[in-house]
Amino acid sequence: MKLNHKSILDILAYAVCALFMLIGSTVSLHRYWQYEVSYVDFGLYDRVIWQVSRFQEPVTNHFVHGKINVLGDHVTPSVFLISPLYWLTDRSEMILIVQAFVVGVSGFFLYGLAKHILKNKLMSFSILTCYFLFLGLQNAVITEFHELTVMTLPLMIALWAIVKNKPVVYFIFLIITLGFKEITVFLGVGIGIALILLKKEWRKYGLFTILISLLWGFIAFKIVLPHFSNGQYLYATFFPDSTVEKALALVDHPMKRRTLLYSFLSFSFLPIFAPQFWLAMLQDYATRFLPLHFMTRWDLTMHYNAQSAVLLAVSSIFGMKRLLKFSLIKKYSTLLACLMMINALILFRFILNGPFMLAFNPAFYRHTNEFAFLNDMVRIVPKDASVMTHNNLATRFTHQPAQLLTHEYINVKPDYILMDLREGQSPNNFFGSANIQGIYQQVSKDSNYEVVYKTNEQYVFKRKGE
Repeated sequence: MKLNHKSILDILAYAVCALFMLIGSTVSLHRYWQYEVSYVDFGLYDRVIWQVSRFQEPVTNHFVHGKINVLGDHVTPSVFLISPLYWLTDRSEMILIVQAFVVGVSGFFLYGLAKHILKNKLMSFSILTCYFLFLGLQNAVITEFHELTVMTLPLMIALWAIVKNKPVVYFIFLIITLGFKEITVFLGVGIGIALILLKKEWRKYGLFTILISLLWGFIAFKIVLPHFSNGQYLYATFFPDSTVEKALALVDHPMKRRTLLYSFLSFSFLPIFAPQFWLAMLQDYATRFLPLHFMTRWDLTMHYNAQSAVLLAVSSIFGMKRLLKFSLIKKYSTLLACLMMINALILFRFILNGPFMLAFNPAFYRHTNEFAFLNDMVRIVPKDASVMTHNNLATRFTHQPAQLLTHEYINVKPDYILMDLREGQSPNNFFGSANIQGIYQQVSKDSNYEVVYKTNEQYVFKRKGE
């Protein structure tokens, strides 16, 4: 069969999706093997996903709440759709592969959506390229495991389904999307408004979307969270008082301005030309930028940009559709598509230094082999033993009772205590474990524990009689 340039674009698009999955999985796995993944949040999610696969209550040792059903922290029932995969393997790395895989598959649906709306495969391919090269999406994939990153797939399928006139599929995946977190109520309302504004035939779907989203918000915030958290919502925060202060809070910090600039620039500012999605994008950045005490949400790192990536990409499609009505834009659409890809590539490679470049760095793989000494230490602990250890080491014990190491070990009485006292470690390795040297001195003098493994800097203590 003879291939034309349009068929080749289809093959390239699917190849790019597969390449994204491969690179995302590779970088994520090696970061895990390099102990760059934290018990908070990777371990908390892996623990409860594993428990549900064993038909157990999803209970976690939260760093603030203590022992709590995970639905009292965040209402994320949709994340348990991953649980059956633990019937096939007990390797924690599985959820990292799944995370990269589902984001890659979301690109497949994005490309199909773009082709349907734009009737232009090259332009559709260019938007797919912008999506995958977007720094925020890459960081979301390689930073631990988070529900909002996995949510990119059902969200993208929902939007694809509505464009393809598949309302049943749309509402199924809308409900799945909402179930990834309690704050998706705002996302749902934003999408509903976009549907109402986009097309007359979609208005009823938009209204139903808003009603379903508000119902989900009521269930999540008024019923589920209070039931499992004793009425305490950990992520409640303070917001600016006046409307003017709230508006200014969207741009009042250099980090916020940088995030907005590079997010829209990554898609060649096309989302600006899709006003139907402005409220959807506004709710996204407002929920991130307005809270006064959550700076980790403000930049292009972590998982908070995964939802943004989907909204930016889909709004780019509709923004381009509007621009193609102009004869000059339509005439030079091929050139514009190429310039968009060049712009995204330059941002990724030379300005923002996208993390997927690690996959092409030999030193990154050599670094993995340098952690054999930690592997030797964690292998000492039996799979059914209880453990207390540091934030980065606890990720190896998510399928057994594990907690972050504190002076409370006296009351918890874990079977094993692991300590890595090397200097120069990331402070995140000791998150939740204040005064680590003091804990070491206390454990080393505790007659209830004995040293069963020791180097100059690593120690494994075993509770006597265990």
